[in-house]
Amino acid sequence: MHIFEILTYILSIVFIWMIMSKKTIKVQYVLSLLFLTFLVLILHFVFENTRWQLFTLYVVVLSLEMIVYLQSIMHITIRNFIKRMTIIVLSLLISISLITTFVFPLYQLPTPGGQYSIGTESFVIEDQNRYELYGDDSNLYRKFKIQMWYPSDDTDGYERAPWIEDGIDVARALSMDTGLPYFVLDHTVQIKSNSFLEAPISYALDQYPVIVISHGWRGFRDLHTDFAEELASFGYIVVSIDHTYGSVATVFSDDDVAYLNLDALPQREATPNFLDYANQLVYTYAGDITATLDYLEVINDGGSSSRFSEKLDLDTIGLLGHSTGGGADVAVAINDDRIDAVIGLDAWVEPIGETEIDKGLSMPSLFLRSGAWEIGENNTNLYGLIENSSYASLLYQIDGITHYDFAMVYMYSPLIKMIGFSGSVNSEYLTSILKSMITDFFNETLKNDTSHVIDSNRWDEVRVIIPE
Repeated sequence: MHIFEILTYILSIVFIWMIMSKKTIKVQYVLSLLFLTFLVLILHFVFENTRWQLFTLYVVVLSLEMIVYLQSIMHITIRNFIKRMTIIVLSLLISISLITTFVFPLYQLPTPGGQYSIGTESFVIEDQNRYELYGDDSNLYRKFKIQMWYPSDDTDGYERAPWIEDGIDVARALSMDTGLPYFVLDHTVQIKSNSFLEAPISYALDQYPVIVISHGWRGFRDLHTDFAEELASFGYIVVSIDHTYGSVATVFSDDDVAYLNLDALPQREATPNFLDYANQLVYTYAGDITATLDYLEVINDGGSSSRFSEKLDLDTIGLLGHSTGGGADVAVAINDDRIDAVIGLDAWVEPIGETEIDKGLSMPSLFLRSGAWEIGENNTNLYGLIENSSYASLLYQIDGITHYDFAMVYMYSPLIKMIGFSGSVNSEYLTSILKSMITDFFNETLKNDTSHVIDSNRWDEVRVIIPE
């Protein structure tokens, strides 16, 4: 809660005391308090912005100001019954504001642990080698969006990027997808990231290794900003993909927004050929990853005017994916020799065909499985993939977490644990575990840095499944 919000709550309590008090308060004190309240509200609106959780508080403060003005300045007598009922109603409104502020707070993103500051920039990619399978006829070719985070040495004077770069469209799409009223997550667009819009790229190194992040079904690219910023701060260029129609909303422009298409993955129980839909979705994601790598090759070309020209080490590429995005990473890595390392977070490999699974992976791979996915049909292909890989694969299980804990669900509400979206492990602690395991693995496999390697003994919640 911000300072002027706190002051507004305090002033509302002071007003209630003044109205209920039988003491006569000097007019100059009343006028001073009214002026102070007006000033605090103005400063709050200017520097902290409004949010829906505070609307009832605004009603309370304005109502109390009016009552105090009538009672103390105009000397109008308000009947005790009316006064008491008014105070009860206004106190209830204050309580509603406090409760909703607690339930849907403004959190801060985790601070990255690396030595670099971070810049960010977004691009739209149209892949004219693929037709769009899920949209209407207006989008003939597959189109999606990427956001890049990169090391920077100079962010002075650059604007801090919002956590959810595409703002209200994404926030409201997520609200509706989760069954909440459309406005409930509006406040999240005010959350700032640790990155700066289009800041200059660092020239500390000639090139930086590349990591591509792929979100899960019904996610969006900024749900892994914590990992993206952490990796960028340690000297990686990170690319996160918004998989159009698999993301809750992909915003290309103000009048061009592609929303989640639930027909892309119908309910398993009601769909006999569910895995056919799943296979198509995973390989659509995989096509986006491949097209992204192709796009990076173009902007890395020496003749490009991009800030990333000749800064991308495309001989050192890692993939990081959650759920459907993790399955897509595997599907790409099985056949694309540009990939040097893979991390799957509850990677959904079940839809990948047996022939492909039998090929295995020929690069280092790390699979992190939630306790919630310890049992399930996905494990058949996951174990088969690991067994068939020519390069050693690691599988760790993190007990006490859910499938959603690999994304930034902790940014939305402390109630996520009560309703089952998050497990019993403290979210801040879990994020530190995941960031450590991810950076250690990529540092070892992509940078040949063995000074920090994964040591599962550091955390009671982490169990080694393979090799063991």
